[in-house]
Amino acid sequence: MMYLSRKLAILCVLTATIASFSYSDVQAYSEGDFHTPTSKEELNAAEKTMKLMQKKHPDMEESVFLTEQLQAPLIKYNPTLLKKATKKNEDGLRNVYIIGKNNPGEIGKGAFNITAGNIALTQGLINARMAFHPGSFEPKPFKDYDVYALSSLAPDYAREVAHWYYNDGWTEKNQAPLTYEEMPWINSRATLLGQKLLENVPTISIGGHIMADLRIQEEDYQLQDEKLNETYDQIMNISNYRVGFTNDVLSTNQLLVADKNGDYWEAFAPAQFDVTALKDEAQAEEKSIMTRGEDRAYYVAGQIAWAINHRAWDSQHVELADAHKYFRDLPKDIKFTAIVATADDGSWKLIDWYLDDSSYLTGNQLDELNLYIDGIKASYDDAINY
Repeated sequence: MMYLSRKLAILCVLTATIASFSYSDVQAYSEGDFHTPTSKEELNAAEKTMKLMQKKHPDMEESVFLTEQLQAPLIKYNPTLLKKATKKNEDGLRNVYIIGKNNPGEIGKGAFNITAGNIALTQGLINARMAFHPGSFEPKPFKDYDVYALSSLAPDYAREVAHWYYNDGWTEKNQAPLTYEEMPWINSRATLLGQKLLENVPTISIGGHIMADLRIQEEDYQLQDEKLNETYDQIMNISNYRVGFTNDVLSTNQLLVADKNGDYWEAFAPAQFDVTALKDEAQAEEKSIMTRGEDRAYYVAGQIAWAINHRAWDSQHVELADAHKYFRDLPKDIKFTAIVATADDGSWKLIDWYLDDSSYLTGNQLDELNLYIDGIKASYDDAINY
């Protein structure tokens, strides 16, 4: 295993923001706060707004997948901040919608906090975020094990949840739209709360922000390096500069993780193959790819940083388990392993999952996978590094 001893620096790249609706009542975020309940009148007005939206977007439809894979985990792991509305006039998050299936390449505003806890994402945004290649609008099938793509889409949804939490919308009392000066602060506040919410979701990585930012950069060539890549900075800070990328360049699958002695170990994240095609492509040198090695590395970087920050990056806190325990969509007759870090307080993160059946890999593919897993294990705080 290669030994590296340099310190990591901060990489400057773009962070992009998707516009949202305007706001009214402002409340400061703090642990334990609840969203201020809306009135019955406002909820009735929200129903009218929904009807107008459905008339404007005839192809608008509810997404069971996004409700289950994004909304439900956010509520489950943030129970003191979020809840699901179960009654007509109850305050809480409601449905997740997809708009624009007839225009899959049109992102528009991307994500909307429509009304009263109803949130919509455009099909174009979903395709761009979850795409195999940055800048591509080629849709991917929804699978719960595609945690990389979900982590790329999650920040947009979580930000809209935050806008709902803060009542960043129009009300009967205050129908004034946001001023130019207010917009950056409102969006920054929502982004911050969205990040806090996602940090508690075990299968979502803050590394998804890097995927999302790089995809936006590919989609809009006029956007330059307007600000520091706050996500990469955050990953390095919470890991005490123990997680980063070679030469601080994000266009690589070469993840660096340091052990407690400050010695960096390489983990070259291989592409994650399309598991639905494994049987047909068992010994093929070129397999259908579900996720690029670079995106997989972004995901893992965020998750390992969490584990280090929670003192859970050692063999006593990291478990190798059957991945079917965490994903219902994985083929039942193929062996997959999940790497899971659990902190002393019971909180946990899925670090990654991988194919654990050599019969579906060529010799070279198996070697790449083993080197990757070995590189991750070598960075454990209690590992015998050599």
